[in-house]
Amino acid sequence: MKERLRRSLTLAAALAILVLLALARIPILSALTQVLLAGLCVALLLWGLWRLYHAFLWKVGRRLAFSYFLLGVLPIPLLLVVLAMLAYLLSGFFLGHLYRDAAQSLQGELDSAAQGHLTAFPSSSPPRGAPGGDVVFGYYRKGRKLAGDPRLPAAWPAWLEPGNQPRGGPLFVAVPGGRPTLAAAASRNGNGVVALYGGDLDGELSRRARVWIELYRSDDPGLEPISLSIRGRKVPFQHARKDQQAADAARFFKRFAHGERFWDSPVLWWGEISGPLLDLATGKPAAEYVAANLNATPNLVLHQLFSAAAEIDALAWGLLLLVSFLLFDVYAAAALMAVFMIVGLSRAVNRLSGGTAAVRRGDFGVRIPVRRRDQVGDLQRSFNEMAGNLESLVATAAQKESLEKELELARNLQKSLLPGDLPAGGGIEFSTLFEPSAAIGGDYFDVLRLADEELAVIIADVSGHGLSSGLRMAMLKAALLILVEETREPEEILSRLDSVVRSNRERRFFVTATLGMFNVRTGVLRLTNAGHPPTYRIRGSEVEEILLPSSALGGLGHNYAQATLQLAPEDSVVWLSDGLIEATNAADEPFGYDNVKRVLAGAQGESAASIRNRLLAAVESHAAGQPLSDDRTLMVMRWAGPSTGPPLARPSSPGAGEEGDLR
Repeated sequence: MKERLRRSLTLAAALAILVLLALARIPILSALTQVLLAGLCVALLLWGLWRLYHAFLWKVGRRLAFSYFLLGVLPIPLLLVVLAMLAYLLSGFFLGHLYRDAAQSLQGELDSAAQGHLTAFPSSSPPRGAPGGDVVFGYYRKGRKLAGDPRLPAAWPAWLEPGNQPRGGPLFVAVPGGRPTLAAAASRNGNGVVALYGGDLDGELSRRARVWIELYRSDDPGLEPISLSIRGRKVPFQHARKDQQAADAARFFKRFAHGERFWDSPVLWWGEISGPLLDLATGKPAAEYVAANLNATPNLVLHQLFSAAAEIDALAWGLLLLVSFLLFDVYAAAALMAVFMIVGLSRAVNRLSGGTAAVRRGDFGVRIPVRRRDQVGDLQRSFNEMAGNLESLVATAAQKESLEKELELARNLQKSLLPGDLPAGGGIEFSTLFEPSAAIGGDYFDVLRLADEELAVIIADVSGHGLSSGLRMAMLKAALLILVEETREPEEILSRLDSVVRSNRERRFFVTATLGMFNVRTGVLRLTNAGHPPTYRIRGSEVEEILLPSSALGGLGHNYAQATLQLAPEDSVVWLSDGLIEATNAADEPFGYDNVKRVLAGAQGESAASIRNRLLAAVESHAAGQPLSDDRTLMVMRWAGPSTGPPLARPSSPGAGEEGDLR
């Protein structure tokens, strides 16, 4: 909270400094600060819009509705805008077509008039007068003007003859002091006639095209054109009308009006360019171009574009309305289907969201009602299966946790059964290892004090692994503690232990064991074996493997082998379970008895702990990280010889005389 407040205060201070710099009117720096503040405002606005967008579209229903709006609704106005632009462009092209048709029509009439007057031109003398009207004529013979309108040139304009005219579009000519107009020439046998339209050319073209047309030269100083610059050339788009032209245009459009406000409004503008404007006398360009400003109402365009027959018009509009109605029905059905799909999908997603929220809270019993038969329905069914599996897993985990607690209690109980304070003093030293392959092991070892100078050393291996083997091991120790109080005969002890093992009728098992009776003062060790791996005696650099073939407790027979050893000072005795001997590597090769003897042969003069560590390191190096396949138990006893001090002592905690490793 303090960190956020500190950041807010720092940001506010930075903004205040930027505002002060922007208002300080410092050259360059204030301008840069204003640009920076404007950029920050834009970035903040964009960030706010982005956050608002995400907040609004967080729900799937809104996101789907917005997607439908983008795909199904927004394109409609965009399409209408494109169609409107296309209609405007087509209307403009149509206006230009009407304008060119009107100009070509008038040009053709001038050509015909010139030909007609040339035919009537007397060969002896020039005409005495010229007919009145908007079309004026000039009569020429042998290149000189004989009579006609004074606006016509005195010399024959040979360039105006049909074979000499430039091609393409209406041919506009300029007369002195006049606006652009049209002219035509015809000649025969030295006689020639020039026809010039001398009336209101704009009005005549407008009447013929039913489009308001205004012509002007590119160099007309009385106009205020609105133009576009394309490649360095100004192209007129519209020009400000003079008062008289505006009044004439209003009267023109009023004549064709039908009382419809929009359809009778002159909203359609277009422009056409013809050029250049040629001088009538010389045929040289008098202006760069002649521009035509075209203006019309939608009604005028529709009237000329479509058929004039009312029956055909009614049929066409009827078909258009029918197709439009059918398309609207299709769109309405599609929109209704889209709304139905959006609502259904949004409801299904909301149910999924509620279910996941319940699972997140720990309610694994929640289920979603499934009514859909699509991918969303499959997703809901998968969610229900997942929730059921999670519920089962949670129950299993709870059971496993309870079992783990029970196993931990059993593990601690088993550790308590193993000797925690091995005898020390009297020239004797012990070092042990107990490493179960499972949570509870079936191996067992113990050192019992029978008298001040005598010890009972036992190592046993119960068949199997896990909790059952651990419980049998506990039963075996309890029986042993009772038996050693009743008798000191090893064979009798093992025989009665055999009866205990065989008394379990629920499930048959057997136990291998080696029982040793050791006199600390004399160094005499009496071994009795019941099917257990051999015992090893280390004397100097020699290792003696003491094999005592016999039957296991609970197995076939009651044959227990015995041996008596006389230990010399500094001798060591090693007992171990088959888990060390049978430890395998990646190639499934066991460690073996030979390797045990080889490793122990190098333990000359070492302590019991060093011998244990040496053998354990060799086994782990051979296994190279392979998991345990059986329990591992190891006991090493080193006898230094007869001692003059107290024979045996019971330490309160492990000391120099003994070392144990419980893993």
